[in-house]
Amino acid sequence: MATYIMSDIHGCYDKFTQMLKKINFTKDDKLIINGDIFDRGKDPIKILDYVVSNNNILFIPGNHEYMFLEFYINGNAKSWFYNGGYVTYNQICERGQEYADSLYNWISRLDLVYVYGKFIITHAGLYLPENQNNYTIEQIIDMQDTDYVLWSRSQIGNERRYKDYTIINGHTPTAYIDPSQKEMSIIKRNGTIYTDCGAVFDGGRLACLRLDDMKEFYV
Repeated sequence: MATYIMSDIHGCYDKFTQMLKKINFTKDDKLIINGDIFDRGKDPIKILDYVVSNNNILFIPGNHEYMFLEFYINGNAKSWFYNGGYVTYNQICERGQEYADSLYNWISRLDLVYVYGKFIITHAGLYLPENQNNYTIEQIIDMQDTDYVLWSRSQIGNERRYKDYTIINGHTPTAYIDPSQKEMSIIKRNGTIYTDCGAVFDGGRLACLRLDDMKEFYV
């Protein structure tokens, strides 16, 4: 049994299934997907269907899933479409209002912060106060703001370790974090790991990290 994490698949179903074959993912393994199944790529709902049908896959929503929630509430799709949501929108509409209702209910109940052993996993960032080590992990989680964990990039370049935990984020393609990269790869900095390697973009790759031994996989 092994535990893996990936993020920012963005509708790239073919890369996703190739990765599952590459890591030889079985029902005895665990996969954590750290946000952004939706948008930009061509098959977001196919990935979602796979996730929902496998109880050994845990999904943490990203900002793109929350753009769907905002659209569902207020009917304004401008921001969502601007960020590549048109394909996801069409595929949800094809399944009808009942499906959209159930999808909203499912996503809105998911946790935005997940602690797995000594890993703290959020899509974009984890807010840490200046004296972070004076707080328990439960107190740190209670401090989190929805916008921060979904959208923040303020910690990039200012990473701070929290006790003996490692923070894992997606959201920001690693080429933006380290422009010197020849190929987009997972970045590890001072207790933080960044896993978004731009799968949906030209020159990008889907990254997967095995948490048991920190081995990296790419498609």
